[in-house]
Amino acid sequence: MGLSTLLSRFTVTLANAASKVQRLQVRLLAGEVLDSVESLEQYGFTSVSLPGASGVALFFGGDRSHGVALPPTDKRYRPTDLQAGEVAIYTFEGARITLRRGRVVEVECDVYRVKAKTYEVQAEESISLKTGDFKLDAASAESTAILKAPDVVLGE
Repeated sequence: MGLSTLLSRFTVTLANAASKVQRLQVRLLAGEVLDSVESLEQYGFTSVSLPGASGVALFFGGDRSHGVALPPTDKRYRPTDLQAGEVAIYTFEGARITLRRGRVVEVECDVYRVKAKTYEVQAEESISLKTGDFKLDAASAESTAILKAPDVVLGE
């Protein structure tokens, strides 16, 4: 049994993530198309590959009827601006979370939405907001700080 019967590069043609185990339809190097190949994923991380993503499939004992796909990659959208040791989670649309050197976390997106019962921010030194418009919709608001406006000072 040759290595080519145990391993093969593939290209994703379809992905089905509707069940607990994601299944892929893949096209192997020799043009062979396989349905329902299990896509292995690391605990806590999941994604749905776009057609054209690629990877490596394993076939235990050379049996093509039960292959597993190592997590596919997609070089079309992979960020190329990372330095050694940096990590990014990204989408094909350009949304991205990057863990940068210097303990910096960058988030790039069009809408940043947090759903939580309680949202806490603890900034030891400062918080800076820069925006064109700011709206606060709350039943009540309180501050222990002196609030300053260009012509008005509240709380002194």
